[in-house]
Amino acid sequence: MRNARTRRLYNRPVILHTSLLRFQEVARCGSIRAAAERLFVTPSALSRELHKLEEDLGVVLFERRARGMVLTAAGKVYLNHVRDVLNGIERMRSELDALQNLHRGHVSLLSVEGYASDFLAPSIAQFQNDYPNITFALRITGASAVVNGIASGEADIGLVFNLQPTEELHSVLHLHVPLLAVMAPGHPLARFKSLTLTQLASQRLALPDTSFGVRRLIDLQSNLSKVHIAPALEANSLAVLRAFARTGGGITLLSRMSIRNELLTGHLVGVPLDDALLSQGGVDVCTLAHRKLPLAAAAFLEHLIRAGRASASA
Repeated sequence: MRNARTRRLYNRPVILHTSLLRFQEVARCGSIRAAAERLFVTPSALSRELHKLEEDLGVVLFERRARGMVLTAAGKVYLNHVRDVLNGIERMRSELDALQNLHRGHVSLLSVEGYASDFLAPSIAQFQNDYPNITFALRITGASAVVNGIASGEADIGLVFNLQPTEELHSVLHLHVPLLAVMAPGHPLARFKSLTLTQLASQRLALPDTSFGVRRLIDLQSNLSKVHIAPALEANSLAVLRAFARTGGGITLLSRMSIRNELLTGHLVGVPLDDALLSQGGVDVCTLAHRKLPLAAAAFLEHLIRAGRASASA
């Protein structure tokens, strides 16, 4: 059993590391007022604390502008240090829990939209059957935000379409998820065994906007094939794209994982694409390359890898 001092240290990390947490919140919000509201402190108290921190460090961490707070070069260096320290604290808490068999912990996830409902959500539910005290935070966002969020330490694990590997980011699992031409069962092209981007160019198309990795792959294939694509609809929601195709609006290009339920119910048809890039698409589960994950996140990552491999072989 933990002694009283250890218990106080363990249960009150926010009090012990208030300065780091408050600095990070101001950097995230870009505004003392907005950060103060989220932290439940007064703007004047938060401003005084930042000035005191800058005096102690002997550097200016923020440029004070009319529209908010912007990190200086020194501020960016300090923010990276803060994130390393806070990630280390979370890892320490997970390791203490493991030693005490408490199975407590928290996992933060970032994902593009297409894989959250049918892959991540079931995996989280299955994992929590074994570890009911592990909590999760999942944010759905664009591909660039996933990459930036993992690189900055905002989240533990990310899911993104066709990750471009860097020194910072490491793909721990790549699932082959080719794109399909998705349409209503009654569409004239629904009975084709395969299609090309050239054949689709004359059709009424709905495509994800450029915040999606899928769209960047489509545009790259368009340039390589010298096919001009003029979508009738661009949207930042896969639900909108699925509805457009399902109601007979036209054709969209999505992965099988994004339309799994509609394929099972027969509301949509997915025709394979012959174009090399589009047929080789996939989703990457990624982490920060040199970061040791907290135990809860590391355990969930292993679970996710097993679930992904089982899905791929099914």
